Amino acid sequence: MKFKTIFILFNVVIAFSFCFVFLFPFFVLGPGPSWEFWKGNWFLALFFLLLLGALNAFFLANRKVFTLVEREDWKALSSHLAEQIMVKGRYRASSVRLYVNSSLLLADVEGIDKLEAELEAKKPALLRSNALLFGVTRLLRNRPAEAEAFFARYLDAKDVEAREWLRFDYAFSLVLQKRIPDALAFLKEGSSSRDAVLALLAAYLLGSLGAAAAPSPEERTELAGLAEATRARLAARFSPSRWSKEVERAKSEVHIVILSKLVDDAGRWLYAQPSAAPAGGSPAAEASR
Repeated sequence: MKFKTIFILFNVVIAFSFCFVFLFPFFVLGPGPSWEFWKGNWFLALFFLLLLGALNAFFLANRKVFTLVEREDWKALSSHLAEQIMVKGRYRASSVRLYVNSSLLLADVEGIDKLEAELEAKKPALLRSNALLFGVTRLLRNRPAEAEAFFARYLDAKDVEAREWLRFDYAFSLVLQKRIPDALAFLKEGSSSRDAVLALLAAYLLGSLGAAAAPSPEERTELAGLAEATRARLAARFSPSRWSKEVERAKSEVHIVILSKLVDDAGRWLYAQPSAAPAGGSPAAEASR
């Protein structure tokens, strides 16, 4: 739906709601009592007007961003956001996320590196909260050692967005370096996540690479059992069609899109026979292609 249409509909809905609330006492109580009601509750009318004004101001202030997103003009959007953030110093979390996403679509990793350096120097808290986005760009460039070092700085930070995913991606960066034993604790943690996609990816890696790398038969059995229990739990919860919808919803996040091959392989394993070995070779190797 076009931005202008949304803007108009939004105003119509708010104005209609305001008129309904304002006129309702007149129909129920009559003119005299309703006038007394509004004399004592005038702040409700003021609240509606302030709400309408504030939300309209927000839409108008960001109309250029909305218009460029609507056109899918990622180059112009990236340039506009770069100016807003790095020239005018308007450091907003939403602008940072949108800039990174648009830069990834343009394969402009230099722009992302420049923004990261800018945030590191001037807004480290904003870099920390968006650490997942900046870390996965290193995975996208097939630099797992750099990704590991970057993610390690934020493993225990409380204000990191999607912290569970950051910890999984840290483990995945270790998997890509064939340091499976170091990743096991994080993969076991991920397999119990309430995020179904994250839990399946962690279980898939545990049941294949993790179990194979276990130092003892007992631990190998434990990891294979944990992976199978997670697979069975998710298979009972999601039908194939529902799982497809869950994956499509998850792929609205760029850090999950980067793992698309791994997500697809894990999805096939989800409905395989119990204890079926992953097909198509090493999950780590496939995901890094």
